[in-house]
Amino acid sequence: MATIVAVLQHPGKVISFPQITRPSVSAGTTVFLSYIFAGLTVQVGVLTQLGISGPEASNWFFITWMTTGLFSLVLSLITKQPVSINLSISAMVFIAGSASGFSLAQILGANLLVGVVAMALSLLRLTDSFARIVPPQIAIGVFAGTVMAFMWKTSLRAIEDPLFSAPVIVGFLVALAITRSHLVAVITAAVVGFVGVVFTAGMPDAGGSMALPQMALPVFDFDPSSLVALGLPLLILTVGVGNLQGLAVLRSEGFAARGNFYSLMAGAASLVNALGGGHPAAIGGSSIAISSGPSAGPKESRFWAIALSSVPTMAVALAAVPVIAVVQDLPLSYTLTVGALALTKAFKMLVGKTASGPMRYGALTAFAAAALPLHFAGLPMAFWALIAGVAVAGVFESGELMKVWRPSRAAA
Repeated sequence: MATIVAVLQHPGKVISFPQITRPSVSAGTTVFLSYIFAGLTVQVGVLTQLGISGPEASNWFFITWMTTGLFSLVLSLITKQPVSINLSISAMVFIAGSASGFSLAQILGANLLVGVVAMALSLLRLTDSFARIVPPQIAIGVFAGTVMAFMWKTSLRAIEDPLFSAPVIVGFLVALAITRSHLVAVITAAVVGFVGVVFTAGMPDAGGSMALPQMALPVFDFDPSSLVALGLPLLILTVGVGNLQGLAVLRSEGFAARGNFYSLMAGAASLVNALGGGHPAAIGGSSIAISSGPSAGPKESRFWAIALSSVPTMAVALAAVPVIAVVQDLPLSYTLTVGALALTKAFKMLVGKTASGPMRYGALTAFAAAALPLHFAGLPMAFWALIAGVAVAGVFESGELMKVWRPSRAAA
C-alpha cells in the first residue's frame, strides 16, 4: 500500500502511515462540521447563558478547542486509531443546567477536581470500579434531564424573541424534511438564521478583537458544595459515561482500544482545560462514531479522519477572541436556538436509552428529577437525581443494580 513517510524517524527505521483516502477526508470534514455547528453553538450559548463573557469566555473557548485538536491529533497519529479526546458537550450542558448560583471560580474549582480525580482513577486502574457506582443508564437519565432543562429554557427564549429564532427553526425543519440529515439541517438553520440576523439587526461586530487569547491561571474556589454538586456528576458523566461509550464505539468497529491509556489522556486534557479556565474533556463518542465505521474508508486509514479534523480545530482555537466577540454579539435567542436544535438528535437517543434499558424506573426517575429547575439544600437537582435514581433502582430493580455493582457475582 502506498504510504506517507512521516517526518519523525527512529534510528534505522522510518515511521510510515497508510495513505489518506477520500472517505477519510469526507469523514474528517463531517467531524469538523459537527464541532462547528454543534459544539461551538452549544458552547457559546452555554457560556452566554452563564453570564461568562470577555476574556474568561475566550480563554474557556480557546483551551477546550486547543486540547481537542492537539490531543486528538497526537493520539490518532501515535495509535493509528480514530480516537478523539474532545470538549464534552454533556459536561457543558450539565454545567448550564446546574451551575446557577455558583461563581465562575467555584465552577472552575469543580472542573479542576474532575481532571485530577480522572487522572488518578486511570493511574490506579480504578476507572471501571468508579463507573459502577452510578449505573450508566441512570447517569444517562440525569444527562437527558439536564438537556431537557436546557432545551426548555431555550424554548422560552425563542417564544419571547421569535424574530431571530423563527428563521432558525424554519430552516432546520425544511432542510431536515428535504435531506433527512440532522447535520445538514443544523448547518442550514445556522446559515438561514444568520442571514435573518444580518437583515434585521445588522452584521455582528468583532469589536476590534482580532487578537490571540491572553491566557492566565484562573481563580479557583474549592467550595465543598460546588465540589459535590458539580464535581461528582461531571466525573460520572465524563469518566463513567462519556469515556466508556466512546471506547465501546471504537471496539465495536474492531479496534483494540487501550481503554486505560485513553481515559488517562482524557483526564489529562480535563486537567489542562481546568488550568486554562475550561470544562472537562472526554473520549469523543460522536466523532469516533463518524470516523471509525466503514464509511470512513479502509480500517487502517480511518484515523486520518480525526487527524485531519484536528488541524482546523486548533486554528479555530487560535481565533477564540474574535469568535467569542462575534457570536456573543449575535442575539442570544439565535445562538441558543441553533444550539438546542444541534442537541435534538442526541436528546432523542438519550431518552430512548433512558426508557428502554434494564433499569428504566431508576433512569426515568433520574431524568424527571434532573429536569426540574430547582435547588435543594443548596445543591442542584442533578445531584439529587443521581441519588433518587439509584434509590428507586435499589427498590424496584435491585437485581439489575446488583449486576452492575457486583459483575463477577452476576457472571457466576
